[in-house]
Amino acid sequence: MKISLRKIKAIIAMKFQTLVSNTSVILAPILALGFVFIMKRIMPDVDVNEAGMNFSTSGFVLSFGLIFNIAIAGISMSSSPLAEEKEKNTLRVLMTSSVNGLEYLIGTLIPPLIILIIVNILMIPVSGASFADLQLGSYFVISTVSSVISLLIGYVVGIFSKNQTQASLIGMPITLILTSVPVLKFLQEDFGQFLNYTYTGVLTNYSNSIFSGDGYQWNVTDSVVLFGWLLVSTIVFVYALV
Repeated sequence: MKISLRKIKAIIAMKFQTLVSNTSVILAPILALGFVFIMKRIMPDVDVNEAGMNFSTSGFVLSFGLIFNIAIAGISMSSSPLAEEKEKNTLRVLMTSSVNGLEYLIGTLIPPLIILIIVNILMIPVSGASFADLQLGSYFVISTVSSVISLLIGYVVGIFSKNQTQASLIGMPITLILTSVPVLKFLQEDFGQFLNYTYTGVLTNYSNSIFSGDGYQWNVTDSVVLFGWLLVSTIVFVYALV
């Protein structure tokens, strides 16, 4: 399948304009940074080694901010604009024109992904963490792959939604479940084991581990879960789009 860079650039420009003009969508990443900023200042500083607790304030705040940005902002930035395109029949025009599915996917994915990556990077100093504390390679891979997964989930929601209102209603329980992972893992350790099989669970495990003595260590479970979600979400998106 051949792709045209000219068409992809045109789709990217259109998507950026759509995102910037949609206040409710573009506000989500800003709120993620704002909540992290406030939480860091109202929560007491607790170190992972205090009283034998496997907990760090910076780690908890960072994981909350990442999941808020990736799950809530990511899904809304992909589902809402796509549902809007369906309302205005823009998507039908694109799909019946010379734009193929791969060109549409690349051009649609890049704008919100860039925004999510920038916010994920800004999340580090805002949460009180230091770039020196993080394994930046792992941080970039886990947060970026998770962002792509959320965007793909959002596109699936948008495809099956008739309008933006319906997209918000369908996406709400999904984002609620995904964003509750850090709190549930902290409050319910037994139930938290099941959450390890979600991609937001991998994000939480990473954030909680980076402030421990050994730092985060890649393992088979996290790798399979993360890239398994990526594969499944890609397949579902392609099936829904076709």
